[in-house]
Amino acid sequence: MGYRFKAGEKSMTEGLRRVAADEFALIRQRLADKSLPLPRKVHEGRKATKRLRALIRLVAPVLPDAHDDIAALRAAAGQLSALRDTGALAETLGRLALPDTAAASLTEALATKPAGGVMAQRRLITAFGAEMEAAALRAEGWTLDREGWDALAPGLERTQRRFRKALDGARRAEDQDPVHVFRKRAKDHWYHTLLLRRVFPEVMSGYAAAGEQLCDDLGDWRDLGLLEAAVHGLPAHALSKADAGTALDAITKARRRALRRAFRIAGRLASETPDAYAQRLKDWWKAAR
Repeated sequence: MGYRFKAGEKSMTEGLRRVAADEFALIRQRLADKSLPLPRKVHEGRKATKRLRALIRLVAPVLPDAHDDIAALRAAAGQLSALRDTGALAETLGRLALPDTAAASLTEALATKPAGGVMAQRRLITAFGAEMEAAALRAEGWTLDREGWDALAPGLERTQRRFRKALDGARRAEDQDPVHVFRKRAKDHWYHTLLLRRVFPEVMSGYAAAGEQLCDDLGDWRDLGLLEAAVHGLPAHALSKADAGTALDAITKARRRALRRAFRIAGRLASETPDAYAQRLKDWWKAAR
């Protein structure tokens, strides 16, 4: 996987363009793969746009028009959100520990045909692909205002600062919005770890594994929330009160477990101040040359 800067990279502009080009090439390959099911194309496409947005955020302080590029990628991926959420319900239900009878009843109650049919979904994928080609063309001209570590330090410090603030907000949250913000900041932290893992592979691989587990737990929390909303939205005749109650109780417990695990991992990853975090990686970056 090419999602990484080279240790001690001399030209960060070239590194930025190279990483972006690899991601756009991956999107192009996945969308063109006729053997790949459409839901998988949606999944892979959305994941790649998230990696690209995190890449841009890392260098945003020194990349002109960074916010416009982030917004364009977010809008393109957003068009696929409904397709992704429909598939996520079935996957999440499959991982939920439910009695067989309740699981079967809920599966049947939630079974719906994708909105718009296959042709509409294909049109969405085609439009997404066209927007990615336009974004890839713009990325070829990305030029940073600074080079070397100076191109990374401001964004890295900001990522850690936002991550710590989002964690604090999520811990004190009285509703779900701060947790959703925390989930986004956690992804940035994880992806930036992947981008910089070559500075000290033996150590950074552990950080990356922890970041991935954090994002998996927060992803489970989010998907379970979608499932919970779907159960609440079912008409009364679609599911018995007993099965609905069983499902909602299991969902609530699973969401709490996922969030507790996430907070435990994030507390360690966010323990360093932004200055200390950036300085440690700077020292490793220089030593890796």
